[in-house]
Amino acid sequence: MQWDKVKNVLIVILLAVNLFLLVNFGAKMWQDYQRGKELTADLRTLTQKYGMQLDDAFELPKDKVLPTLSIDRSRADEEKVAQAMLGEEAERTEQEDGTVQFQSADGKVEWHVDGTVQAECTTGQDAPADAADALRLARQLLSGWGLQAEDESMQADGLTVTMTGTVAGQPVHNRVLTLRFDEEGGVTLSGLWSFGTPYTTVRGSGVSCNAADALLEFASRAQDVQRIKTMTAGYRIEVDSNRRLQLTPTWKIGTDSGEYLVDCAKKTIVDQEN
Repeated sequence: MQWDKVKNVLIVILLAVNLFLLVNFGAKMWQDYQRGKELTADLRTLTQKYGMQLDDAFELPKDKVLPTLSIDRSRADEEKVAQAMLGEEAERTEQEDGTVQFQSADGKVEWHVDGTVQAECTTGQDAPADAADALRLARQLLSGWGLQAEDESMQADGLTVTMTGTVAGQPVHNRVLTLRFDEEGGVTLSGLWSFGTPYTTVRGSGVSCNAADALLEFASRAQDVQRIKTMTAGYRIEVDSNRRLQLTPTWKIGTDSGEYLVDCAKKTIVDQEN
């Protein structure tokens, strides 16, 4: 009987502790929610001073810390893609700046040191009739060429299809491939791509991606922007001083006049090539 009473007391204590922790957790979540609402309201007021509006559906993303990553250029993978597009008889030529060209009777492929690719070839199939047909053919071709990505996403606009995908679980904002089909059974491929697994070479805690700071810096510097719609943390690919591909922590801000990239560390708008 005595042991039964002790067990009952212990159960009551455990229930009380769990209830206390649950209440504390709920209170903390409510406080975080309220602080988030207040911060967003303040940001709406501040961005208005720069002549901009936050979209009604805009949600300020949570701050995060991302490491700067490196990723090696894979000439072997580039060659496999070129041979899959042009045939194994494709001739390979390398230029002094690191650009590698492949050419055959079926077309040509050009890989640059910064990861950009320019190619054109025949598909061996009829031209797609519409966007849905273009999307189907693009999936087939990209898979056959060995151009696939984790969490890949494809979108079609007429006979033009774009593909994006994550690296190390994070979006890479400028890592995009575009396929454009013509009416004669040909296709052009262009964009920026990478192969392999990224790695870190820099010691430290990573780069702090503070959403509010980046948003205000963007609002103070951007031109011809009236409405800010979305904001996403991720990476962008660039070439470092050693001509290695580097994944740099970067915000992507979607607006009524297009998408902009903002460096997480410098809080500056990144110039993008058209």
